[in-house]
Amino acid sequence: MFPLDDDALSFVGLMQSTGSALPVVEAQSRLLAAHLTGRLPRPSRDRMLASVGGELQSARERWGDKRPHMRIDVDQYLRQVARDLGGVRKETPLAGRRIVVTGAAGTFGRALGARFTELGARVVGLDLHGDASAPVPVVGCDLTDPESVTKGVEEAVRLLGGGVDVLVNNAGLGGPAPAELRPSEEVHAQLNLNLLGAWDVTATALPHLERARGRVVFIASRMAVLPLPLAAAYGVSKRALAAYADTLRLEVGTHVGVTTVYPSMVRSPIHDSTREAGLSLDGVSRPEPLEGVVAAVASAVTARRALRDVATTRRGRAEMALARHAPALADRIVLRTVASRVAAGAFAKAPLAEGLRRRHGG
Repeated sequence: MFPLDDDALSFVGLMQSTGSALPVVEAQSRLLAAHLTGRLPRPSRDRMLASVGGELQSARERWGDKRPHMRIDVDQYLRQVARDLGGVRKETPLAGRRIVVTGAAGTFGRALGARFTELGARVVGLDLHGDASAPVPVVGCDLTDPESVTKGVEEAVRLLGGGVDVLVNNAGLGGPAPAELRPSEEVHAQLNLNLLGAWDVTATALPHLERARGRVVFIASRMAVLPLPLAAAYGVSKRALAAYADTLRLEVGTHVGVTTVYPSMVRSPIHDSTREAGLSLDGVSRPEPLEGVVAAVASAVTARRALRDVATTRRGRAEMALARHAPALADRIVLRTVASRVAAGAFAKAPLAEGLRRRHGG
């Protein structure tokens, strides 16, 4: 039923039986349905290969060399399928859903892929460097290159069996970028990936999502509604990403659910370049656990109706409400916190923060 080297292909009824074919076809259909809904994962390739080799040898001993690979003993085969179906998991919230996750090789991406798989989904990742051996297949794709995006989405769709139900735009790039300085290569890189890359992959996948009446989830940032200094490119790109999601919802919301998730800071390599530049905002933005962000995204994907905006913590909901309904007060709180950090010497060794230090008397 399941070719060893093609996860997107399966066969029902391709056999020669010692009895009626209809019971076999029905049993195989049940087996295939359990697999496609995520309740019966395929064994490892090595285990499958060993099993196939043993069955082929037994078939040759019984029937000779005339199509031994297609011949089955109907009673023995039906008993085996019944045993396989006996181990089928109960249906899970994402059973059979086909999900594409961008930035799948990063901290968030790996955790999301694992969680979606636990919930029964079939997941394929997109990242700059592919990894076919990863627990979740990762297709190599440069999200800032339109041609690469086209090929990457096509390959992901193929691996998922011809469609996509959910797209999670998770790929992101951070780094130091004071708003008072002219846009550097770092600024362009963040805007290209965080905004334009998400836009491109979403537009490319949209025909599949519309046919499936699926969903697209954008992972923005609390900085999209509550900006912080010294990381202007990240905040601007994430605010623009949220604006893109809002516009997309107006255009396709009748057929595709659109959700934006707003996590705060999670400890991951995305913050390394900012920390190395002496511009760490550790004392300004409170870190939150990765598990909470993953749970919030999973909740958004499994919700009966697509949620519009999702905060990942109770504090996050309060910060978002403050930023939207009392922006002047939010600015004063951030400025006071930054001033105390400057006074404590937090940015003393950061050339990019020279202007900020000067204006705060640091």
